[in-house]
Amino acid sequence: MFLNLSPWIDYQRRLRMMSIHTRLNYAGWGFLALIFCGFLMSVNFSNNLIFAMTFMLCGIALLGWWQTRINLQGLNPGNWRHQPAFAGQPVVYNMRLSNTDHRPKLALTVVADGKPQEGLIALGPASEAGLCIHRQSTKRGELEKAKAYLKGTFPLGIICARSPLPDLPASLVYPKPVGSRPLPETTNDAQAHQRNEAGSFTDMRRYSAGDPVSRIAWRVLARSDEVYVKEFDGAEGQPALWLSWDAVAGLGTEERLSQLCRWVLDAERQGREYGLDIPGVRIPPASGADHEKDCLSALALFGVQR
Repeated sequence: MFLNLSPWIDYQRRLRMMSIHTRLNYAGWGFLALIFCGFLMSVNFSNNLIFAMTFMLCGIALLGWWQTRINLQGLNPGNWRHQPAFAGQPVVYNMRLSNTDHRPKLALTVVADGKPQEGLIALGPASEAGLCIHRQSTKRGELEKAKAYLKGTFPLGIICARSPLPDLPASLVYPKPVGSRPLPETTNDAQAHQRNEAGSFTDMRRYSAGDPVSRIAWRVLARSDEVYVKEFDGAEGQPALWLSWDAVAGLGTEERLSQLCRWVLDAERQGREYGLDIPGVRIPPASGADHEKDCLSALALFGVQR
């Protein structure tokens, strides 16, 4: 019998997310120096007024520490969502952050990869807010995961409190889609195939075994409970393309990858079927979002050791 450790792991993750670390910032160290100077003056001159002021400043500092810590309690982060980007473009991460506390959370800053993001975040009691992080990508490949946390200095600005967020996941960075060469034409010896398109609708007939499911008339089935399939005139589309490494000869490695990336986007935009043939990777002709993603991922990871 195996133990289910998923609830315990999730509990530990949430406990780590709720941990808050506080420290003095530069303003806090200056405030501490002021308290220390006041204490020395009160002892040296035996002045009760300076004594009272010194201990009042101590009370203000302790209250500020407590309020700064409370300002980050009760926050429940979600999971990061992101999409791959092209080289030179930022990778955008999004998350929903909920406040389960009855107190508002004010003047929060998101820090990712050691860099604070622009803008302050405020959440009302029992509300949600969206977090957005931009990580700049300079070259293709895999953008490694990075640490992220929330930071706040409200209300006094002398104490800095931090609460960790889930790590930013790794993301793919596609080659920059540039290049002036037109899409290559399919040659006789290229192993491309014709795409069977629907053509023009002609008639309907009853379903028989072996008919493709994609041609079933679902609206007719919903109205009459009888299965019919659509018939077309059998038109064929444009020939599929092979986007090969040899087709971009005369360019450097990165220039070749950028030109192939440009061709993948152009072929997908035109609704063409296309295959990718680069050293070590051969993707058969197809089309669609998943096929485009596979081709772009292969270009992004070309020559990258994982």
